[in-house]
Order: sequence, then C-alpha cells, then structure tokens
Amino acid sequence: MRIDDIILKIIFDSRGQETLKATMKSGNIEVHSSVPQGKSKGEKEVHVLEPHSAIRKFEMIKDQIIEIEFFDLKEFDNYLLRLDGTENKSNLGGNLILVLSQAFCCLVARSKSLELWQYLERQLFVSKEKKAPYFLFNLINGGKHAIYGPKIQEYMIVPQVDDPKVSLEVAQIFFAGLKEYFQKEYGENKFGDEGGLLIPEDNYEKPLKILNQIKKELNLGGKIKFSLDIAASSFYNKEKQVYLLEKNKSFSREKIRQIYKEFISQYDIFSLEDPFEEKDWESFQKLTSEVGDKAIIIGDDLTVTNPKLVKKAIEMKAITGVIIKPTQIGTISETLKTIDLANKYNLKVVISHRSAETNDHFISDLAWASRAWGLKAGAPQPEERMVKYNRIIEIFIK
Repeated sequence: MRIDDIILKIIFDSRGQETLKATMKSGNIEVHSSVPQGKSKGEKEVHVLEPHSAIRKFEMIKDQIIEIEFFDLKEFDNYLLRLDGTENKSNLGGNLILVLSQAFCCLVARSKSLELWQYLERQLFVSKEKKAPYFLFNLINGGKHAIYGPKIQEYMIVPQVDDPKVSLEVAQIFFAGLKEYFQKEYGENKFGDEGGLLIPEDNYEKPLKILNQIKKELNLGGKIKFSLDIAASSFYNKEKQVYLLEKNKSFSREKIRQIYKEFISQYDIFSLEDPFEEKDWESFQKLTSEVGDKAIIIGDDLTVTNPKLVKKAIEMKAITGVIIKPTQIGTISETLKTIDLANKYNLKVVISHRSAETNDHFISDLAWASRAWGLKAGAPQPEERMVKYNRIIEIFIK
C-alpha cells in the first residue's frame, strides 16, 4: 500500500474543543478518520499533543510517510512508533499517531474492497460466532462528565436483547421516560458530556433508585440491567487514601467495597467499571473474588488498553472485563494485540468511546470485528453517539 497524500486538519469535537481529522489518499481511494478525546484519563495513557503542535509535527514527517510502500497495518504502525521513539508517544503524540493509524486501516480496507470491520476481523484471532455487542447507554452523567451531581461518573442501562435495533429502541423509550421524570422532579433537563441527564443531587445512590423506578413504571423487568462506571480515581484522595464519594464524607476502600456489594444485591447490576483507584490492584482482586460471579468487574484506568497491564490483571484475577479505547494506547495494531489477549483469557471486551467525541464510527467496526461483549457510546441522543449505535445496526442488518 502506497499513500499518495495525507491531509491533516483540526475539527471540533462534541465539547467544542479542537481535535484531529486525517484524510488519506491512494490512487482513486480517499478515506477520512478522526479521533476523540477523554476528560477522565488513566495516568498511564499515552501522551496527547495539542492539535496545532500535532499538525506541526506531522508536517515534519509527512514526506517520509508517503515515500514508503507499507506491507500492512502493523508495518505502518511500527514505522510511526520508530519515528516517535518514546514509550508513551510523547514525541509525535498518541492522538497524531492514532488518527494516522485509523486512516491507514480504512485505506487498506477500501483497497481490498472490504468493510472496515471485515479488514479488522482478519487482523484478529477471533473464534466466537458473530453477535451484536450489548449497548451500554449512559443516561445519567456524573463525575468529570458533569458540572454537578454525584461523583460516580456513569449510570448506564443495558438492554438484555440480541437485536441492536431493539436495544436502541428500548433505550430510547427508557430515556424518554427518564427525561419526563427529571422534568417533573427538577423542573428542567440538562445534559452532560456524553448526552446523559444531570442530576442536581450529590447522593450517589439516588440515580440508581430513579433508574429502578423508571424500569418498573415502563414494565421493563427482565429487559434492562444497570451498569456503573465508578471512575474511582477521579474522587480518590491520595494523601489521606480515602474515597470522597459524597461531599464532606470520606470512605475507606473497605467501606466502598461494601457499598458495591450492596448495590449488586439490591439492583440489577450488570457490570462495575473502575470501582477503585487505578493503583489499588488488591481491592480489584478482592471484589472480583467476592462478586465476580454476580457482576462483571471491568478495568479501564487500571489497564488503559495496554497489553502489559491487561496481562497483569489476568494473572492477578483482578477483573473479568476490560475497556478498550484506541486513544489510550495510540495505534490500532496495539489495540488489536490487547483485544486478542483479552479474548484469549475470556475477559469481557467493552469497546468504548470518549467523553468528547466525533462522528467517526471506527470503534463500532472494531466492536463487531472483535466480537466485543459490549459497546459504550453514551446516551441514545447526540449525533456523535448515535452514529456508533447506528453503525452496529447497519452491520447487523447486512
């Protein structure tokens, strides 16, 4: 594959902030790809360059890239990694490397007359039969994704259906009922970074009670389960080694583990993501041993799509599920390596968006190709979220 031209420009993401979009050309083929950005980040995620700096870096390496014929995606990614020369991609930036990696992936797929997911599937060791991922809809936003509200970052519903179109329809019905409740209870509907509602209360359990009430009112009994992205690192006090889960209240890791166990026994909790701060491997391990058969314990900040950290989590039996975000590791090749590792050891793979998104649906093709257990893309409302869900439905129908 020889690249004839690459055009890199700045676009605005769903938060109105600048991010990168690449257009890559070869012969009469032209593809586009863009990268999102996260507000809640793990410490070991790759370095992100300010977009204008990324463009300046790109102009320095562009001629080198288009002079070479690349055999495949791995060779292209490895070339970028050699140009970068750092462990955390601090020279070229993980965002610049990723937007080029994604675009090259799209270019090769088109050159082979393949759908993007078909090309990605061929790069993976997948043996599971094709099945649509569960959709994890973030309907109430908290933590860093909200200007006020509880410290827990995401209160999600997960429709228990196999058909992604039906899953989206169930979520839209549920969300309509939830918005009606919020309008009556709080007099207005305000929304967070991922399109979910904002609740003007600091009580971490109240959103679960509301979701449970809506589920009963809509007679959705066995059709809905709940998932939480705790994002515990965001409210952990390192000096005092306590969790500031509520205003003026601190919780030990033992106390907060007990709270999670109560949640699992009282509510239909499907999964818990990042229940402890990202260095507390022992607490992850304990919770997984205690309730791992009742709810999926998912690592995100803990593992940051890094195969070395995922391997450690597997060896420690610290998690039963893992979040995959290409932005955390910086190339599609490395992302695929991490997915293969997770699949090999039967971790539930959840492909995830970021809080500031674009209209790119790359992660949806990745979710389908990898036989992911779940796809997180936010609330069933904003355009940049809906494009992800609709892409899965489009592939499923075909």
